[in-house]
Amino acid sequence: MAKTYQNLVSEARELLQDTDAVDPRYSDATLLNILNRALQDISRIRPDLMYSLFTDNLLNAPEIVESGAGVGQVNWTDNFGLEMQYYPTLLNYLVGVAEITDDEYTEDGRAALLLQNFRNGAIGI
Repeated sequence: MAKTYQNLVSEARELLQDTDAVDPRYSDATLLNILNRALQDISRIRPDLMYSLFTDNLLNAPEIVESGAGVGQVNWTDNFGLEMQYYPTLLNYLVGVAEITDDEYTEDGRAALLLQNFRNGAIGI
């Protein structure tokens, strides 16, 4: 079964220990915003990754939406359109940024490490 952008957010929730369906720490909208920034950052660092996904409008960064898609957008339930090697890269970004917003006094450096892993993964180190 192919991975979707929903799978990406669900895996991020597991790593963030935010699986409480009744009272999650992070709303879907918050995680979608972070995922939007991740896709925008990866398209800035590696625009070639987006060519096959968004050939109609290469000047606009992709944007995740919950339903319906327009030019430069993917559906929440779309298959993960990038090569699978970039799945963990985006997962690192999603979890790293969520942790930064959750606890600005974090001392373990996990968020910074995850964001560095995102950058390294995006540029292919």
